[in-house]
Amino acid sequence: MASTFSSRLKLELQGTGENAGTWGDKTNNNLNVLDAFSAGYLTKSVAGSTNVTLTTDNASPTSEASNKVIELTGTLTGDITVFIPAAEGHYIFFNNTSGSHSLTIAATGHTANGVAITQGGHSEVYCDGSSDFNVVNVFASMGTIGASLANFTGNVAISDSKYLNIGAGPDLQLYHNGTDSFIENNTGELNIQGDNITIRSDSGTETFLTMDKDDGVDIYYDNAKKLETTTAGVTVTGALTVTTTIAATSTITTSSTIAASNIGNITARNLFTTTSSGAPSSGTGADGDFYLIHDA
Repeated sequence: MASTFSSRLKLELQGTGENAGTWGDKTNNNLNVLDAFSAGYLTKSVAGSTNVTLTTDNASPTSEASNKVIELTGTLTGDITVFIPAAEGHYIFFNNTSGSHSLTIAATGHTANGVAITQGGHSEVYCDGSSDFNVVNVFASMGTIGASLANFTGNVAISDSKYLNIGAGPDLQLYHNGTDSFIENNTGELNIQGDNITIRSDSGTETFLTMDKDDGVDIYYDNAKKLETTTAGVTVTGALTVTTTIAATSTITTSSTIAASNIGNITARNLFTTTSSGAPSSGTGADGDFYLIHDA
């Protein structure tokens, strides 16, 4: 009876009375296959934009698909799929590629049932061996992680449109939908605490807002400060445009322009001063009915 081979690891199943004198060698070869699939590490370049199929062969410990951990390297120039054997299997992939393109692991002949793995991260995947040969990311579908597994010492990768849920509700959700990022608070108040808080552009080169304990809150436009809170009140740099009413119970001091586009009321209960070096231009009609001017 001739040898056959197992469907998963391609181990040689020797027939009764076969392989006289070589049975030991074949058994050792099978053990080497098991050794590779339990602890083998393969580094493979997948650079470019062409799909890659891991090699597999009967009773071959050197086949690429015989390794437990597979590191994929190289610069991607297009989205690619790396194919594993269409059989029940369990692998750990390290996506160590570069280039802004996706990398999907799928069973040979079943591209649509694959799973994308995050660049720079490790993913544990398995092929379920069903008729569709679905490839699944183990950690993406394992559900809640208990306290004993909560101490991460490396990066935690969460795919697009997958949520980091915090609380019982979940009360707080963090996620990226493939285009935009979201922080959603669904219960109570969203508190952001810190003595010094700055909001900047994604490159970190442009400031939008700064908040400092025992100091002021500053608002910026195009990286230039336009409004700041002070001990005395609020300081505005540049023109202040008001479309309704200015109501002042203290002092309004301006070195620039206050423009009221709807001829709103200016109600001053204390003092209104201007340090402008020039008088406003004369005018008539809706935009120039009344001036209080001191041109010294």
